[in-house]
Amino acid sequence: MSQKGLLSKSFLTSVMCFLFFLTFFCHAYAADQAQSVVGKWIAPIIYLGAFALLSQGFMHLDPERKKANEKTVGVITLVVGVMWWPFLIAMISNEGLGPITNFVAGLAGMYAFFFMVLGILEIFSLPKKSLGGIAILIGWLTLAYALFWLLNGLKVSWAYHASIAFVWFVAMNLAGLLMQGKMNEKLVGWVVTFAALYTFAIPAILWSLPAGMQGPF
Repeated sequence: MSQKGLLSKSFLTSVMCFLFFLTFFCHAYAADQAQSVVGKWIAPIIYLGAFALLSQGFMHLDPERKKANEKTVGVITLVVGVMWWPFLIAMISNEGLGPITNFVAGLAGMYAFFFMVLGILEIFSLPKKSLGGIAILIGWLTLAYALFWLLNGLKVSWAYHASIAFVWFVAMNLAGLLMQGKMNEKLVGWVVTFAALYTFAIPAILWSLPAGMQGPF
């Protein structure tokens, strides 16, 4: 293996280990904060989502699959999709997000389903063309959520929520087109990697912090 490849793998391993320990440290701290209700429910699932998305993004940045293994990425994606469901069921049962619990859990459930199916298709090397149409549909539904965050009138900081939904609108449409053979794979890799950081990793870290330190949340 080349020195560049070793450095890349070492860097990726270091980042994943850092996020892994940060997940448990920050979430354990946030769980004790009475005012961090949203973070308590949302942070765990989007930390998991960041792992799945980063693996997908890095894989698509390597179209020749010289370093990435699609079956391994599929296992990661499937496991994350399955692990979302206990959090979502608990969130709904406890109305963890108040009046918008079902609204948010419904969108998250669609993505959990998508991750599970995508993971299975990658593990068994099955065609993804049909899933591409579903990805595009979920993308447009996510755009509706973006409009909700912009128009709900709750607070200006929710514009960040809208931007997250818009990034997912773009990412899911590009991913769907890729599955149908109509999009450049490296472009999708860059977009998905950006989505992993901007819509999952950064919000997860912020939501894990005590109230008053959560930035736009």
